[in-house]
Amino acid sequence: MAVADMEYRAERKAKKKAYSRLKQIARLQGKKPPPNPYPSAIKEIQAEERKFVRDRFYNPDILKIAEKLKEERQAELQDRRGGGGW
Repeated sequence: MAVADMEYRAERKAKKKAYSRLKQIARLQGKKPPPNPYPSAIKEIQAEERKFVRDRFYNPDILKIAEKLKEERQAELQDRRGGGGW
């Protein structure tokens, strides 16, 4: 496992160096640097999920569901506190 981890890190480091060299060449030529050909997988996933995160705050249907869940939770907490009933 350690060997695979080292290989992965070496590969990532080589990719990072190659991209930094690409950016450096672009700067010397006075051009805009190219987009990163090796973007982070985590950032890609977050970009895909960004739409759903926005929906959570602005979509009226989802807001209704969230409000309903809050009310249910509040009612449950009230039952726990006041529902001892000895």
